[in-house]
Amino acid sequence: MNWERIRDKAVSRFYPKTVEVEELQDTYSEISAFIESEFGYKTFFAGSAGRGTSVKGDRDIDVFVLFPEDTSREKIENKGLGIGKETFENFEGDYTIEYAEHPYTKGEINGFEVEIVPCVDTNPEDINTAVDRSPHHAKWIEKHLDNKQKEDVVLLKSFLKSGGLYGSSLKVRGFSGYLCELLIEEYGGFRELMEESCDWGEKKVVDPNNHYDELPEELEQKFSQDSLIVIDPVDPERNVASVLDSENYAKFIHRCWRFEQNPGLGFFEKEETNLDKFGLEQEIEKRSDFLVLEFDSIDEPDDIVYPQMRKVMGRLISKLEKNDFRLYEKGFHVDKKIRIFFELDSQLPEVEYQKGPKVYHGAQHLEEFTSKYENTFLQGERLVAKVDREFTDAKYLIKDFLSSDVKGLKQKGIPKNVAEKIQGFRMTEPALEDEQWLKFLAEKLKVTQ
Repeated sequence: MNWERIRDKAVSRFYPKTVEVEELQDTYSEISAFIESEFGYKTFFAGSAGRGTSVKGDRDIDVFVLFPEDTSREKIENKGLGIGKETFENFEGDYTIEYAEHPYTKGEINGFEVEIVPCVDTNPEDINTAVDRSPHHAKWIEKHLDNKQKEDVVLLKSFLKSGGLYGSSLKVRGFSGYLCELLIEEYGGFRELMEESCDWGEKKVVDPNNHYDELPEELEQKFSQDSLIVIDPVDPERNVASVLDSENYAKFIHRCWRFEQNPGLGFFEKEETNLDKFGLEQEIEKRSDFLVLEFDSIDEPDDIVYPQMRKVMGRLISKLEKNDFRLYEKGFHVDKKIRIFFELDSQLPEVEYQKGPKVYHGAQHLEEFTSKYENTFLQGERLVAKVDREFTDAKYLIKDFLSSDVKGLKQKGIPKNVAEKIQGFRMTEPALEDEQWLKFLAEKLKVTQ
């Protein structure tokens, strides 16, 4: 199937029909009219729906309430919440209070998921918060993207969703909607982006507004850990792709390369794979040892839990590797329970050989090494010491490491929220009666049906 036919089918499947767009616009207009008549504030239709780049079936409406530039932060927060609460009550919608740059209200109105967010109506050069940028982002996109490119943004989002790469949360660490829009504008369309990104290097810089001939030294340093750097045309000191991690950047390039090798509609569809529990159990049997830690989940938002769990994983991995345990696979899964798993060689010999200096390194080094270790001998050209390992079983190493109280775990680099829960961990088998966990494990071990 040629690209134009694939594109036509994908647009028909994923781009919203006119009636769906009109429903979103009509609901926004009703909400906006109420806020302006009751409170005297104008609003802005933000988010993908407001920019015409939402995927079919998305029912999100982001209503930004525009406050004058001289409004105090306290008034923005208090008045913004008051406007949100009264608006939801007027439309008989349930809501909750969420927190970002400012507190805001989020809930349901007429079957749509609505966010009512206060922000400052300011010039781009005077932006103070992330929410203040959103109206300027929308205006830039409206000016620079034509209708066909907006369709291509939806194709890119569907392509990323299918590969688990869409979303700028700290859980996903993928591509945001605004990043998708900027990439389509930069390269002209979806297919052009696919072709170009196959050749992206270990670090790629995209500057849609051509702010820089080359990145200034301070930005080079600021973005030194970022694989993809996309300069925000509204705020040239900001990398729109800063949340994207290096692994997902690599996955994107690989997925684009695969698409170029054999384009197909399947790249835009999320395949629901059936769990092959028997196949997973066989795979586990064929592999090395598994250690699975299980403990109660943490009552915090994903954007807090996932970064904390990555810190925990880093500490445990470091501890295992420093004690010579070889890791093959690892991961963590957050649900009603949190589970951490390691595939590794869990048993080591009781004795290890510590390498020392070569005999040519001089008497001082030889004396220092032999004074530190009792049982030393020459192996080839180098002194070697025979020493007893502190830990020969990975399970006991982990138990020892996690045996401290909360204060002690914090000193070991375990965040307090996790430390309070992980104290009650237990070791368990990998093949548990928990379908979501088993699907996660099957994906990590590349077990497909």
